Amino acid sequence: MRPILSGAVMGVFFLVPSAFARDHCDHWQKYSEVYMPVSLAPGRVRTPEFAVISEAYFIEIRAENRLPFIDMKCMMGLIPGPWDQQECNMADIQPVLKADWKVWDGDRVVAQGSNPNDCACEFTNEFRLRIFGPFIGEAGRKYVVEMHLTADGSPLDVTNPHLIVIRVRYH
Repeated sequence: MRPILSGAVMGVFFLVPSAFARDHCDHWQKYSEVYMPVSLAPGRVRTPEFAVISEAYFIEIRAENRLPFIDMKCMMGLIPGPWDQQECNMADIQPVLKADWKVWDGDRVVAQGSNPNDCACEFTNEFRLRIFGPFIGEAGRKYVVEMHLTADGSPLDVTNPHLIVIRVRYH
């Protein structure tokens, strides 16, 4: 009886978090502080004000797989290694998803950054994800993320892009 009980407890311990983790990937809007559609044309995008708890957050752009794999990978700058860069060069496809970002607490900038040089990215069957950077939230504070899109990423607008601010634990 005891081995069955401990096996059941271990199953719950390992399987429930996995089921929960998969659930959040299917429902970004539910687990994100911000989940808003955006155009990737050059210009500024600001989120509505949002409250956080004391944890780390990622600022991301998520796009649905609506273009050929190589096109999306290269246009979004999802280049994990030199072979990928060579593949983009051979296809003559340059990154068009480029941005500077700031996190505001009222009139004070609390975090800022630009496109990371490494591939801060995720690939699934349904979407491509580009992580622009992290910031640490302070409980009870309200923030606004501002992105300045510095290249013309509008060819990616057909991929239904969304700006996401999400706790690192749900990523």
